[in-house]
Amino acid sequence: MILDKALNICLVGLCLIGLAACGQKTERLAAGTPVAHLVHAAPLTTPKLQVIATFSTLGAIVSDVGGDRIAVTSLVPIGAAPETYEPAPSDIVTLEHADLVFENGAGLETWMDHLLRSVNPGQKLVVLAPQSAAGSDGRVNPHYWLVPTYAELYANEIAAALERTDPSGTAVYRRNLAATRAKYAALDHWIASRVATLPPRRRAMICFHDAWFHFDARYGIRDVGAVEPVPGEEPSAGAFAQLIADARRYQVHAVFAEPQFSPKLAQQLASGAGIATVTDLYDDTLGGTPALSTYVGLMRYDVNRIVQALQS
Repeated sequence: MILDKALNICLVGLCLIGLAACGQKTERLAAGTPVAHLVHAAPLTTPKLQVIATFSTLGAIVSDVGGDRIAVTSLVPIGAAPETYEPAPSDIVTLEHADLVFENGAGLETWMDHLLRSVNPGQKLVVLAPQSAAGSDGRVNPHYWLVPTYAELYANEIAAALERTDPSGTAVYRRNLAATRAKYAALDHWIASRVATLPPRRRAMICFHDAWFHFDARYGIRDVGAVEPVPGEEPSAGAFAQLIADARRYQVHAVFAEPQFSPKLAQQLASGAGIATVTDLYDDTLGGTPALSTYVGLMRYDVNRIVQALQS
């Protein structure tokens, strides 16, 4: 009897000690750890979808739709041009580890076909540029993304591809798509209002390479020409002289170039036509500042630069 009583006292004591210890552990975890994590305190995280965009501006649109569920890598680094990019061996490794690859297409990334043949990603590739007939020169201008209404179409295709690849994220992708479409629609209206501040006679542009063709058509700006209609090929002396003459004829107030290209030819044309030179438009690549790290930020910056230069 005495032994049984002693045993019962010990058991009660052990239980009290255990309860005290549990109480102390609960106090330590209660400050920041949910109850579900009492057994396994480290939260479980879903690995991000590994997504490739051929160049950084396209990657910014992909990021708007994918949000935190994806990790976006650009093959063409910031500050380089996708038209003249030369792939590195490391790009093959990057593509091999990708869950999904987005390409603009329409003849922009001529190096991509050869690169993909080295990797053979199969169904991972999504081409975003719309199908369009070639112009009088036999070429299609691939720079659709510089018009926000086209960027909305890109976003639709991006969301659909992400949903197919990652069905569990469908609700997130659709929510992000709705927000992205709203942002791009507001951007389109804002651009139209900014261009409307220009007198009609000042709505004329010459660019270093023909990136702004679709933009000009959308917002009623005369696309007078490009210093390099074919990227990487300098114009003939005759074509260059004609462009100077056209700049005078249409009273163009500035020639626009991008930091990833040499400004020499643009400056020569500006000198010959007696007009200003703008060398910091961003189209094929994002910039190196936070303001130029998103699609909307890049477009707002560019439009302000264009309007300011044509007003001067």
